Amino acid sequence: MVPTTWRERRRAEAVAEIKDVARRLLVAGGPSAISLRAISREMGMTTSALYRYFASLDALVAALRGELFEELGRVTQSARDEAPTDDPILRVLAMARAFRQWGLEHRQEFGLMLGPPVAGVAGPDQEPSAPDDAVACVGVAFLGEFAELWRRGTLVIPAVDPIEGYLVPSLDMYVAERADLEPLVVFAFLSAWTKLYGIIAMEIFGHMTWAVTDTEEFFEAELAEFARQLAGETNNVPGPG
Repeated sequence: MVPTTWRERRRAEAVAEIKDVARRLLVAGGPSAISLRAISREMGMTTSALYRYFASLDALVAALRGELFEELGRVTQSARDEAPTDDPILRVLAMARAFRQWGLEHRQEFGLMLGPPVAGVAGPDQEPSAPDDAVACVGVAFLGEFAELWRRGTLVIPAVDPIEGYLVPSLDMYVAERADLEPLVVFAFLSAWTKLYGIIAMEIFGHMTWAVTDTEEFFEAELAEFARQLAGETNNVPGPG
């Protein structure tokens, strides 16, 4: 909702400034550097005054995380929109490259969003005020392209026969919100999404340097294999109709 009154505009400006300061502290010193005391000192206000805008540090960090996910979502969706509209695989690859590049350019933000929990800072299971779809706003763009591959009848599904009995029910809640998709389509997306995230996260957190000197070359090789798997001919799930 766009602020309409003077008071609402001033409040929105203050909230934005508080989050900007929190992000600067994050970039300079990591998640543990974010504190109400540090923010109040930089803004020239009392710590107690911050509670007029955020109920707690956790609430502030949750709001910042939500904003960062929205930013990353805009970046990946922009990359998708610049790719050929008639090729879902190329669109997925464009989003993957944008996702990785944003993470490399914003390592501290990526760590707060998708890294391990930090003591004293809210994690994804303790966010009191972040939007419910903050994390999903990134993945949904990828899922849309998987859905398009499925509709075309060319989506390759990983072999899940041994565990399908208990895997599919675990996806029912999400699938219920997207009645246009089959559970195994969502599974194919999640399987690919977690692999993609794993490769990118290992690079961003510096866990590949012991074995790989050119991480971009490695990523592109994995991306090429990923594309080949998406374009495969086996285990296809028929699209609707």
